Amino acid sequence: MTTESRAITRRSSLVPGVRVVVRAAALTALAGALLVALAAVVHGAEAAGAAAVGAALVVLVVSFGTLSLHVVASAMPTASLLVALVTYATQLAIVLLVFLAITRGDAFSSDQARGWLAAGMVLATLVWTAAHLVLTARERAPYFDLPPGGES
Repeated sequence: MTTESRAITRRSSLVPGVRVVVRAAALTALAGALLVALAAVVHGAEAAGAAAVGAALVVLVVSFGTLSLHVVASAMPTASLLVALVTYATQLAIVLLVFLAITRGDAFSSDQARGWLAAGMVLATLVWTAAHLVLTARERAPYFDLPPGGES
């Protein structure tokens, strides 16, 4: 006589997070590419390079930080709020320091190029935020497990 097991196989909570990050990064890179094309048409190669650097910086920093947060949240859910706050502060500091290093250096000397650098960073941040919110809401990943036996 055998009985059915009530153990529920749960898929890893890391997989939906990775899928959301990859899709959000792809949408952000697409928006950055459109901005680079616009900068190239309007102000030339230096402006296009600046827009590309700005968008790529945001995509790389935010993608890495979000993936790190998903890894920690899947391993230790209780630490996810603290890690989220530290990750956000670190991302902000990295982007700000790189932006200051670029603008104070000789990489993009014209005001137009620096404007396109800032535009690339702002556009990438806005697109990333919107895409991440929409994709996370559509993923419908559960945030908690119900106790065995149904709702209580």
